[in-house]
This record gives sequence, structure tokens and C-alpha cells, in this order.
Amino acid sequence: MSAADLSAYVNSTATADEPFVAACWAEAEELVAAYVGLNVVPAVTLHRATLEVAAELFHRRNAPGGITQFAALDGPSPVRMARDPMLGAYPILDRFLPAGLA
Repeated sequence: MSAADLSAYVNSTATADEPFVAACWAEAEELVAAYVGLNVVPAVTLHRATLEVAAELFHRRNAPGGITQFAALDGPSPVRMARDPMLGAYPILDRFLPAGLA
């Protein structure tokens, strides 16, 4: 459970990406830990939430100004990325946190 998991998840094979992947993983771990606090969350769930947050942080590099593009049949479609990198982790973690405290 490390930056290597993130590298595989985002399909990053470039050696030059390794420091950035490690930085994204470390930041994601801090964000998830701060959100969870002292609450008990299964390790597998924490890993998945951290992976989702780290992938979001990794992909922001290719989205200047928060806009990314995806291929579509009628040409590239601009899509605004979420401003909060934790957006994908909230539904994963919330079931383990007390209501109203998250």
C-alpha cells in the first residue's frame, strides 16, 4: 500500500513521474487521515480512499485551470475537475464516521 499502487492505478510507467506520484500519495494520506481523525476505518477502505484522492491529485497535473478534455465522437469535450480532491473519498469513508461530525 504505497505510491507503487497509485502508479499502477493511474497507469504511470515513466520513471520521471515517480517523485510526483510519491508526493501525490503522501498528500492523499494526509488528507484522508485528517478527515478520518481518530475514527476507526478498515485498512482496506482507507487504502481505497487514499488511492482515489491520490489519483485525483495526480490527474490535476494535466488539467490546467481545472479543465480537462476527454475524447468524444463529436470532438474533445472540456470537463471541469472537482475542486476538492477528497470528493471521491467522502462516500467511501462517511459510512465509518459519526453522523454530523464529518
